[in-house]
Amino acid sequence: MIKTEIISANALKITTPEKLKADDFREIAPQIDSLIIQHGKIRLLIDASGFNGWENIAAFENHAGFIKNHHQKIERIAVIATHDWQHWVIGAVRMFLHPEVRAYDKSHEAEALQWIVG
Repeated sequence: MIKTEIISANALKITTPEKLKADDFREIAPQIDSLIIQHGKIRLLIDASGFNGWENIAAFENHAGFIKNHHQKIERIAVIATHDWQHWVIGAVRMFLHPEVRAYDKSHEAEALQWIVG
């Protein structure tokens, strides 16, 4: 299950589980949609340090659909990534996403937080 924590008026910290499930994005969508309604654009700090992939193809498809439906309303995304493949994926997808996306190692989480709320 994805965990969320409000870190400022328009910023949310999302902590991913080891494996994303198909229903995970339906569970967090109301909270994210509410912040978008309130603030227009929001910022996300995503802690993917424990993330190792998707449970199945349905989980991946729901993740991709969630991104497609929400990325225009996100201003910045900082991702805490611990695996080389995560940095590679972030580098590749940043070309296709509206928000500015930066990857940080776990040891630079404070810097990522500052960039999101600052």
